[in-house]
Amino acid sequence: MEFYDYLIDKYGYNEVILSSEIDYMDYSAPWIKKAVKKLCDEGKLIRFEKGIYYIPTETLLGKSKLDPRKVIVRKYLKDGENDIGYFSGITFMNMLGLSTQMPNVMEIYTNNEPSRVREVPVGTQKVILRRSRTEINSDNAATMSFLELMNFTDASFYDDEKRKIVADFIERNGITKKAISTYSPFFPDKAMRTLIESEVIYDVTR
Repeated sequence: MEFYDYLIDKYGYNEVILSSEIDYMDYSAPWIKKAVKKLCDEGKLIRFEKGIYYIPTETLLGKSKLDPRKVIVRKYLKDGENDIGYFSGITFMNMLGLSTQMPNVMEIYTNNEPSRVREVPVGTQKVILRRSRTEINSDNAATMSFLELMNFTDASFYDDEKRKIVADFIERNGITKKAISTYSPFFPDKAMRTLIESEVIYDVTR
């Protein structure tokens, strides 16, 4: 299989390709680097930013653009099938339906950030990255994002409608009292205080 066909078969069109992860037969990294550059020169591959590429499709306005959110997910939220990060702050609240505010800057906690906090551009999207409080994985990401929400908000924020939204998230993600007990020590005391004073604790039924 030719290199270009291999990329199409493995990644498809308009999907994130990390050059560091390309594994084509037994070819060396320098060979792959040259092959990627050649495809870019031919317009078959487009460089989104250093080390990140995608295979474009043709549109009425020219070659397609890669959605920055896909890059964000691939770099900071998902490593294959495993969770390595989660949205937080107003970004997470908007996703749940707890806020109608549309944040200009996405907020993320991730394993892939060594600094306590920094802002980075991903294409046209600005992202605030925060170092994970403890290692994030698929088993704890939902619980940690929930505790992050409790730490971010105050008890007075929660009326019956908002509590119902949060209760649905708890049930949908199987968040348990045991998981909360396990991960709450990694958070400020405010998280548990909000959880108890808002009475959201009573919605954790397992």
